[in-house]
Amino acid sequence: MPFIKKRNPGVNTLGIFVPGDPRIDEESRQRAFNIGTMTAKLLAERLRLPDGVPPNVFFGSRLVDSEKTADTVAQELKEAGADALFIVPDTWFFPGKSAMALTAHFPPSTPLACVGGNNAPKPGMVGIDALVGAYAQTGRLCPMVIGTMPETGMNPEFEAKTKDEIADLASAVLAAVALRGKRYLSVDTDSMQMETALNHVHAARRFFGLESTRESMKIFADMLQKKGGYDPEELRALRDWVINVKFKNRIFNNTEEIVERGLPVYTSLKIHPPALTGKDRKKLDEGLALYLIIRNYMRDIHAVAGGWTNQLAWGSDRRGIPLTTADIAESLFNSSEDHAGKKTVVPFATENDIQGLLTMLAYCYLAGGKPTLFMDFRKVYEPWEIEKKAKELGLDLSAFEREPWMQRGFIDGNNSGSASLDFAEKHYLFKAVEHYFPGFGFSVAFVSPKGIRGMVGRLAYSDLSGMFTMIQGEAESQELPPALTERVCHASDYSWPHTFLTFDHIPSSYAKTGMPANHIHMTTDLPRRRWQHFSDYSLILNHKWENAAEYAEGLDRPLPMLWRLNGGETAAKMALAARR
Repeated sequence: MPFIKKRNPGVNTLGIFVPGDPRIDEESRQRAFNIGTMTAKLLAERLRLPDGVPPNVFFGSRLVDSEKTADTVAQELKEAGADALFIVPDTWFFPGKSAMALTAHFPPSTPLACVGGNNAPKPGMVGIDALVGAYAQTGRLCPMVIGTMPETGMNPEFEAKTKDEIADLASAVLAAVALRGKRYLSVDTDSMQMETALNHVHAARRFFGLESTRESMKIFADMLQKKGGYDPEELRALRDWVINVKFKNRIFNNTEEIVERGLPVYTSLKIHPPALTGKDRKKLDEGLALYLIIRNYMRDIHAVAGGWTNQLAWGSDRRGIPLTTADIAESLFNSSEDHAGKKTVVPFATENDIQGLLTMLAYCYLAGGKPTLFMDFRKVYEPWEIEKKAKELGLDLSAFEREPWMQRGFIDGNNSGSASLDFAEKHYLFKAVEHYFPGFGFSVAFVSPKGIRGMVGRLAYSDLSGMFTMIQGEAESQELPPALTERVCHASDYSWPHTFLTFDHIPSSYAKTGMPANHIHMTTDLPRRRWQHFSDYSLILNHKWENAAEYAEGLDRPLPMLWRLNGGETAAKMALAARR
């Protein structure tokens, strides 16, 4: 059978085949084949790469019920360029003569998954258990979804819950193979010598298959000074969009006055910005030109993500010539639009925080291209401190007693640099303060609206294990009373974006000591189990928060059999990582 949709060259291909028993009747063979077709169509409909393009999905032309058919379908899948394999049984089958005979034609690093229904007549579930158990005994990972569908009929459909489970598993597989061979740009050193921002060249290659281009910022400084590396006409179009569309009447060049006087810019409609001076416009142009320069460079080297050393040597070390802050450039990369309209999100990390960038890349690919918010884990407000602040302001919070931020507290995610415009409705530009960025320029700023739900977390690395660990949790953005909003924003950095986050399952008292670095990241449309599947393929450890349930149905994926047979998830992943 051909590709489910017209093949798109250069796009990852997921291969699907149906194993079966050679003794079954023709009607059962046809039903099994129909279920495989349905699964292939489901993947083609539900999966998307970050640029919105679906993967190629190829379905084997016949039932795999013997060594001969295994060899034939394996050749089809190899010629189709299958990067990963989905095994979809509806009947019993002999693993060694069918599925395992087929997958033997592929490298051991090829991701496998097995999905089917919990059916009794010719029990495919028995085959799934036998196959997954066999792979586990060989030390190979093969996650499974045993879902629900009608047990009879020629064209049964998975129930909606099962479709979601399969889509989450398939999204994880797609992200794992799509990242292999991709490249990110790392410009200069880790800013401020943050050990948590190190460029993990070898570990990124080992666990994600990612390559990197490490470049000096000198070339970008030279292009900026020479006014080269970009089209002047495009710069004019970008400037017009920034000044007259996206940030219209919200570009403030008096940041220091706003901070000194505690002005409520975010919550008042009466505060208007002064007119931009010639010097302000020049600095704004420099920041916008830098976006175009970096973007063009990344296109030349086919980079899908990047990191930039904004502080010290570039913008704030007076021993050199401080240059304009890259904040607005970083924000534009992380956003789904710019002056040209809708665009593909390009994960981009401030401070050249490559460890954070790896989090952002994984989140973006797992969420089908959704933008990731880069934040400082700036300040945690526990309920007692919220009440204290309210008392100081003379606020009555009795109407907010049931709000999550009152019950569990919240984090002020005060973004440093690369804040995605997608996490706000109203956007501001603030001129950089001189003592911090003597090179000046402008930073994006906003207060996120309430109700943005997503996964918030951070990858960390340890030499002790030689592995990455994810620390994360589901969270939602909160809206505070205006006076409290202003007090919180002025307490940290007013001229950077703010997102007030409350975790679903983690009290702020835990959260404040639980993050492994000063930066955290958020994306939407990323179910926990989808991340867990991805972490299984990538051998990333997962931290369990204090008092967290080992397994929550509907949120967590069942533990893969390979992990069950080898001392649990952590022990098994560490054993496999030692082989890499």
